[in-house]
Amino acid sequence: MSKIGYGRVSTRDQSPDSQRDALAEAGCEKIFIDKASGKLASRPELDKALEYARAGDTFVITRLARAARSLKHLLELAETLRTRGIDLLVLKQGIDTSTPTGRLAFHMLGAIDEFQRELIVEGTYEGLAAARARGRTGGRRATLTDTQIRMARQMYDSEEYSVQQIADTFNTSRATVYRALADDGAFALVVYRSDGKASVDSDGRPYGETGQEEAVQRDADRKFWPLAAAKKERLKAIVYVVDGTVQRIRGVDPAGSWIPDPRRPTFWDIPVTGPLDPKQVSEQLPTLGIQLGDLRPPVRGKQREHVAL
Repeated sequence: MSKIGYGRVSTRDQSPDSQRDALAEAGCEKIFIDKASGKLASRPELDKALEYARAGDTFVITRLARAARSLKHLLELAETLRTRGIDLLVLKQGIDTSTPTGRLAFHMLGAIDEFQRELIVEGTYEGLAAARARGRTGGRRATLTDTQIRMARQMYDSEEYSVQQIADTFNTSRATVYRALADDGAFALVVYRSDGKASVDSDGRPYGETGQEEAVQRDADRKFWPLAAAKKERLKAIVYVVDGTVQRIRGVDPAGSWIPDPRRPTFWDIPVTGPLDPKQVSEQLPTLGIQLGDLRPPVRGKQREHVAL
């Protein structure tokens, strides 16, 4: 006759030392420990312990909850042990199925243990429902912060970084980056120019800073910007920085026509609106973070950049 000990911890970060010590102190010659969470999780060490035990042995656990998380499972375990001639000893709850009193206590505590678990689950669901009613949702905390998502979008829109490079930058997975980029992803195009420098394209249209009336300047401002087709719907505004100062902010007309450049398929004639005043900027682009008159030195080596909204 020998004592076979079994213990379980719910996560890999928990230590089974306290259970192991209690089982050893109870005289267990062989101890099996599972690291498993949830009532449906596989418990290979429990199977090994039951296979190892023989008739006349005593199966020892510290608490009922270490062996199973439902009354049905506990009763099945007890019946398996009984038919094989193996007693059950629960150290912390004083249960010994080798006695009639111990068998009665086992059934009573098993029922109480399951009832307590059902109360906890019911309370959890009620708490989640109350939180949802107040606009809060449960679940795992977001891997990327709002600031990191904005930075990831800027890196992606710059077309200088791959998704894998962005994931490595924030120490996360490519799937997480793709999910973040799949959200809205609205952005503004910031354009850097020098005052008084304008040119005329082969079709006779000016582009750059024309110094002329609004109709001419607006036509020049919308002139064929490089943009991936998939980003068209996400572009909400163009900010024009002239000699380091924000001179104009134009919205993008969602009902306007995007005209592709027949010579360069990734370039578009963008349907911009008239220049927005400060109030319109705050109302239409509340997350832009750029105002008229702001100083904005150009990004080194770039004539434009993307700013996530």
